[in-house]
Amino acid sequence: MTLSLDAALSGMIEQERNLELIANNLTNVNTTGYKRAVVQFQDVLNTAEIIDAINGQLPADEATVTAGVGTDAPRREFTQGPLLASSMPFDMAIVGEGFFRVMLEDGTVAYTRDGTFRLDADRQLVTARGQRLEPPLTLPESFDQFRVEQDGTVVVRRPYTAEELADLDPDAPTGGVVEVVGRLVLTRFADQGSLASIGHNLFVETEASQAPIDGFPGEDGRGQAVSGFLEGSNVDLAQEMSAMVIANRAYQLNLAAYRTIQEMLEQANELA
Repeated sequence: MTLSLDAALSGMIEQERNLELIANNLTNVNTTGYKRAVVQFQDVLNTAEIIDAINGQLPADEATVTAGVGTDAPRREFTQGPLLASSMPFDMAIVGEGFFRVMLEDGTVAYTRDGTFRLDADRQLVTARGQRLEPPLTLPESFDQFRVEQDGTVVVRRPYTAEELADLDPDAPTGGVVEVVGRLVLTRFADQGSLASIGHNLFVETEASQAPIDGFPGEDGRGQAVSGFLEGSNVDLAQEMSAMVIANRAYQLNLAAYRTIQEMLEQANELA
């Protein structure tokens, strides 16, 4: 009977964690580049069977009795979020698979779908928190247009230098020089859902995600880069609210089961 209590208790604990995860998804419904997290439930063997398994004595399927439910690390769903027009000059979005690669303060590398970029003091593109885009993209001192082509080519238009003006053909455009300053690199993973979140829209590779695969947008399954847009959160309010109702009902059912089993045990003790 105590096994039943353990099972009902584990159900309440894990559904509480599920509710916390759903609440976090709802909180980030307007977070740029956010990817919803999903709980992964799994049954748990009772203590005796765990000990047998450690000793190499695996029970037959018919004899296996689980002692409740557990959860593995939350898994991210990397479905495409909506494209949101942005008035900021350096904002970018990825349409399809891939991540921006950024350098953290400690010198390690992380990955993000949040394309909110700005210029730092060295005129390099950095995230809103100051993490440098990798490989670095350095922009000229003066320019009036910034554009990222779908293949990742980064183009700016800068004014003519004095020497260029002196040699300028009278029929040439007077707006300035269109110059390629670099090319954006995107990273993909064999199992992106297994990336580990470290907060602030940043992810790091894990053993399950496998090693990063770097390349240019539009190549080898990578998505395309779009400037002038940001990717919105992929959280669906209706889906999350439905999941919250189901999780709440599951919690209540486990609580009712726990109380019923507890009352049965008390009655059995009184008869003993």
